[in-house]
Amino acid sequence: MNRKSVYLTVSSVVLLGTISCTSSEPEIAPLVFEPGQFVSAERCGACHKDIYTAWNTSLHARAYTDKIFQASYAEVAESEKEEAARMCLTCHAPTALATNDLKATRAVTREGVTCDFCHSITDVHLSRPNPFDVSIGRVKFGPVKDAASDAHGVQFSEFHTSSRHCAGCHEYTNSKGLELLATFREWEAYRDKGGTKSCQECHMPVVAANIVDPKVKRVQGAFVNLHEMPGGHSLHQLNKSLRMRILGLDRTPKGLRAQVKVHNVGAGHSVPTGIPTRKVILTVQVSVGDQKFEDTRTYERVVLDAAGNELRRDSEVFLKGSTAKTDTRLAPFEERIEEFFLPVPAEGNARVVATLTYLYSPHDKKATETRIEFWKEKRELSTNWRPTN
Repeated sequence: MNRKSVYLTVSSVVLLGTISCTSSEPEIAPLVFEPGQFVSAERCGACHKDIYTAWNTSLHARAYTDKIFQASYAEVAESEKEEAARMCLTCHAPTALATNDLKATRAVTREGVTCDFCHSITDVHLSRPNPFDVSIGRVKFGPVKDAASDAHGVQFSEFHTSSRHCAGCHEYTNSKGLELLATFREWEAYRDKGGTKSCQECHMPVVAANIVDPKVKRVQGAFVNLHEMPGGHSLHQLNKSLRMRILGLDRTPKGLRAQVKVHNVGAGHSVPTGIPTRKVILTVQVSVGDQKFEDTRTYERVVLDAAGNELRRDSEVFLKGSTAKTDTRLAPFEERIEEFFLPVPAEGNARVVATLTYLYSPHDKKATETRIEFWKEKRELSTNWRPTN
């Protein structure tokens, strides 16, 4: 799953330097704007071809049409549909609330986290059910200084370089007062501990690409950010976030003791972050001949309903989540040493394998789960062990 191709996503474009265009290029026809309506991503892609092509592969582009989201959305009882629409579509189809298209009849609504929405955001207010201030119209907001376009107005926005731009969808408290998504607050804790990277620096690093299709306008010296915005489902991001190492193995007459260190070295938030149906599992497995012995530690946040029942489905977590029972996730910079004891036989060579696995199970069913093994270490122990006191 490590990807070598360059991806781009249109949300918070953090460009470095300024952009200059040759004067020999033809003028671009101005976009036609309908009052109070957003422009489709396809129209943006007519000029911003590379960005559109990459955004079109992203999870943000599929935020509404994604089968997992649609299945969770369909599980909601009819009596709760309007509440669910306002809650879910705020981020899965954010143009819907601004245009009152809660039934997603417009094509631009079904584009999910679409170009024009992100580049129309002027501020975020986390205390409001709909946190976004948006300015719909001809002027598009972004972090490029001295940018200009014949198709629409461009206004520099420092806000688009900040992590707070992402907070509107990565911070959420439900109607029962339970904070379900806390990635932005976790990032603030990371910053307070000395962390220096913004969300965009980790999830949208700068790459060389065409901000505008050269056939439309030739741009010199332009760089844009990685616009796929890979997250928890990305093997590359998972490998950057955690490190795992077997510290020690101690074979005794009664079994085998193992010490394993897990360290959040690269994530500016808890791992895993986001919805509580995500977890990371540390598995230690010992094989002696054809016998296998296994133990696990799970890093997760467990949410309960008002009656104390554990919730394992996305729809139930959002609508019924009342309290958090436990939170064993790894905070930014946190290092944890796990102790295991496995009753393996005293004789025979032992093969020890420690594995980290990311698991997302939105419907508590194997058919819809995402499982990614992203860190593994192996050790071999001979039959010659030395007893310890």
